[in-house]
Amino acid sequence: MTSTMSIRNLTVDVGALRIVDGLDLDLNAGERVALVGESGSGKSMTARALLRLDPGATVGGSVLLDGQDLTELPEKRMRDVRGRKVSMVFQDPTTALNPLQRIGDQVAEPLRIRGVSRRDARRQAAEMLDRLGVPRATERLGAYPHEFSGGMRQRVMLAAALITRPKVLIADEPTTALDVRIQEQVLGLIEQLSREDGIAVLLITHDLGIVAGFADRVAVMYAGRKVEENTVEEFFAAPAHPYGRGLLASVPRVDRELTERLDIVPGIPAKPSARPSGCAFHTRCAAAVDVCRTTTPPLLQVGTGVAACHRVEEAAAC
Repeated sequence: MTSTMSIRNLTVDVGALRIVDGLDLDLNAGERVALVGESGSGKSMTARALLRLDPGATVGGSVLLDGQDLTELPEKRMRDVRGRKVSMVFQDPTTALNPLQRIGDQVAEPLRIRGVSRRDARRQAAEMLDRLGVPRATERLGAYPHEFSGGMRQRVMLAAALITRPKVLIADEPTTALDVRIQEQVLGLIEQLSREDGIAVLLITHDLGIVAGFADRVAVMYAGRKVEENTVEEFFAAPAHPYGRGLLASVPRVDRELTERLDIVPGIPAKPSARPSGCAFHTRCAAAVDVCRTTTPPLLQVGTGVAACHRVEEAAAC
């Protein structure tokens, strides 16, 4: 499979704190990768670092796209990458969309910035909105965000992100504010466009419940590090890392008895300001031994995936 974006040893520092520590990840054309973990694991900072959206953060490592390292591009050239080669969809369209600007102008703006005439840009905006299931798209170019439902506003934001035909789409918790039915519709649209247009998608989420039916691969982050990666099928069948198993066990399932309590990952998530030595998960892991407390585990091949655990086989029995 063709790698569209190759991320190697990505680090993100904010002041003296290391938020993301040595992340490797490939985003392939037409593939959807879910980056999952609890709040504070570094998922959203990873997404923002790929586009260098936080001036106060220091980004290290490499992010290769079309033979260019995005971490080394001057800001002027980086502005051309944002919204053209790499687009991002944010969690809440209510705050992402300008309430005082007409929908048509907001969707067309990425094209207008790049010199496309207003007429052509609005035509393409209507076509993209129509493709994303916005009814009477041409008529509604003059409408304002408050005239749309939450699900339709998310489609408008998607249209603005996709109108330049980017190679990579980063979706940061794009359905959190939507009900389950609208979530499925929006994720279905992203999946369809990914397949049809060969767009590499990085989905940032804490919700494993939406990952199974959407993603091809899943990468699990804990305390700024990737601790597991595998195909979705293999991960949901047999997660290799104790943290991955804990996350999966906490997902509600229809085959559980109503009286059966959900499992939870014990303990408190590690903070960047107080990250434990060795394996950062050892303070919450029932399988931890002395080496876990002193030595950071490398990512090791486990079946079709990788996991960063000193005791993969022993931990599976816990």
